[in-house]
Amino acid sequence: MLDTSQTIEPLHGPKYLIDDVAGVFSNIYDSNTSLTCYCSPSSWAATQAAQSYVKKAHEEGFQYQGSISEELLKEIEAIFKDTSHGDILYNHVALMVEMFQALLEPKEIGLRILPCMHSLSPAFHEQKGIVKMVSTIGGSGERWVERQFVKFAPLERHQISPTILQPKENDVNTLCDGDIALFKGKDWLDQEHNAVITASPAFGEQCAKLCVYIDYLS
Repeated sequence: MLDTSQTIEPLHGPKYLIDDVAGVFSNIYDSNTSLTCYCSPSSWAATQAAQSYVKKAHEEGFQYQGSISEELLKEIEAIFKDTSHGDILYNHVALMVEMFQALLEPKEIGLRILPCMHSLSPAFHEQKGIVKMVSTIGGSGERWVERQFVKFAPLERHQISPTILQPKENDVNTLCDGDIALFKGKDWLDQEHNAVITASPAFGEQCAKLCVYIDYLS
């Protein structure tokens, strides 16, 4: 992960803002900013709690679509009630939900709390939707690439959009364990050509990570 308090601002294309204060999220409203990241490294206890939870959890995890409410927070709390240090995991997810609400004031969200032992979307792709908040606990998180380093394969017959080629390893950025980030998608106004290019966290053998995603639906 890059050092904190950094702005990656290529000569051409979107900006990527990284800081160790949550106030960095407000910059997502800047028309030139595609990604904001709050560096909040997980404690040893949080990492261990996430890994323990994932190894015992149902693969489908928790998925929700609707408004943010006290009832939702109670449901999230119940997920981790039988996990050692589960309160730490709940506090992390609840913080994400509360920050998402304060910043974006959504009427409807999509929330996924997924116990993962392998990468869900290992291929690099453009973010769809309007905006997504992501975080991984238990190990390294989402991977992303600056637009200037992205290369596309030639369009094949009947293909609507080109496939993104696997980037060079040294061009790939990775969120740290516990980091929370906002990714703009193609449906953000005037952002269709600057959507963040991402891939799911990388996994080694016997890796266990808790992946959390909040999508803005309306």
